[in-house]
Amino acid sequence: MMLILQTVATVFIFAPFLAFFLIYIAARKPLKRRAFLVAADLTTLVLFVAVPVLIYAIWSYEASALVCFVAIIIAIVFLVIEWKNEKELKVRVYIRKTWRLYFVVLAFAYLMIWTVGLIFTVSRFMLDSYGA
Repeated sequence: MMLILQTVATVFIFAPFLAFFLIYIAARKPLKRRAFLVAADLTTLVLFVAVPVLIYAIWSYEASALVCFVAIIIAIVFLVIEWKNEKELKVRVYIRKTWRLYFVVLAFAYLMIWTVGLIFTVSRFMLDSYGA
């Protein structure tokens, strides 16, 4: 049983958009319009793990602390913006907006890292095989 859970977790870490798609499909009927938001919220958790793992897999660089640091900076900047725009800060709304912003930033980062990593790996393979 533990091996199955470990395999599923590994697949979702290396393919977080598969997790997003499956959660969205599962939540589409009961939650209707909110299914996308629920899928994004749950996938954000996966992306917080997937981005550092992908960076480590491609470049052997430990980036967990960097991802946490960037998340904290985003939260602080977003808090200042919310505080300036709203008279009264609603904590629950702020956390929800910040979490959704994390989804967008991490999804973009994952796609960019994946694309750059693919180009890096292919170019390294081509240079090793056909180059000098």
